[in-house]
Amino acid sequence: MIQSLDRGLEILFILAEHKSRGVTELAEDLKVNKSTVFRLLDTMKERDLVQQDEVTAKYRLGIGLLHISEGLVKNLDAINISKPTLKQLMDSTKESAHLCTFTNDKVYVVDQVKSNYPMKVSAAIGHEEPIHCSSVGKCILAYLPEEKRNKILDGVRFVAYTEKTKTSKEALVEELKQIRKNGYALDDEELSVGVCCIAAPIYNHKGEVKNCIGISGPSARIHMENIDSYINKLKIAANNISHNMGYRYTK
Repeated sequence: MIQSLDRGLEILFILAEHKSRGVTELAEDLKVNKSTVFRLLDTMKERDLVQQDEVTAKYRLGIGLLHISEGLVKNLDAINISKPTLKQLMDSTKESAHLCTFTNDKVYVVDQVKSNYPMKVSAAIGHEEPIHCSSVGKCILAYLPEEKRNKILDGVRFVAYTEKTKTSKEALVEELKQIRKNGYALDDEELSVGVCCIAAPIYNHKGEVKNCIGISGPSARIHMENIDSYINKLKIAANNISHNMGYRYTK
C-alpha cells in the first residue's frame, strides 16, 4: 500500500462524510501532523479534487472528481434538474447542448447531450472552459457579483486562441455589460475556428448564477443570419431550468 495515496483517498472519504473539514480536524482524523495534511491538500487542490472555502478556510470536495466519479455527477441537483431540458434543447436545435458550473473560480462542463449530426461540436465532462472567451465562461462571469467578477478579471490570462479572441480586460468588461443586457453570451469563433457557441444563465432559488446552459455547433450551421432562432430556444431552456431550481423573477 502507498501510504501517501491512501491518506489522500482517506481525506476524500472524510470530506464526503463531513462535507467540509479544517486542516487540524483532518490531521486528527488521520493521526498525522498538519504539515502532512497541508501537502496532501495542496496536491489535491491542484487537481481540483478539493477546494478551500474563502471564509472558513475549510476544505470540501472539488469539481475535479467529476472525472472519476459518476456518483458525484448524479448527486448534483443542477444536473438532474437540467437533464430533460438539455435533451429537449438538443432535439429542437439539433446541436450539442451542455450544462456548465462555476466552482473554485473556474467554469466546467458537467453534463452534455451530443448532437446526432456526423459533424458536431462536443466537450468532455469535467473539461474546464476558458472564462474569457468561451460562451459559458463569459456567461457565468457576467452574472457574478461585481466584487467577485473584478477579482477574477484581475487574474485572467488573455490567451489568444484565434484572431477573434478578445485579449484585453477593457474589451471583455464591455462585452460582459452587453451579456447582462441581452441575457446571453456568444462565442463566435473566439475559442475555436469554425465553431460557434451560445450560452444563457441559469438562476438558482436565491437568484444567483452558478450554472449556465449552452449549445455548440459548426459556424456553417450557427451563424449571424439564423442565430436569433437558437438564442430564443436557449433562453426558453434556461428559464425552464431556472424555474425548476426554484427561481422566481421579481421586479
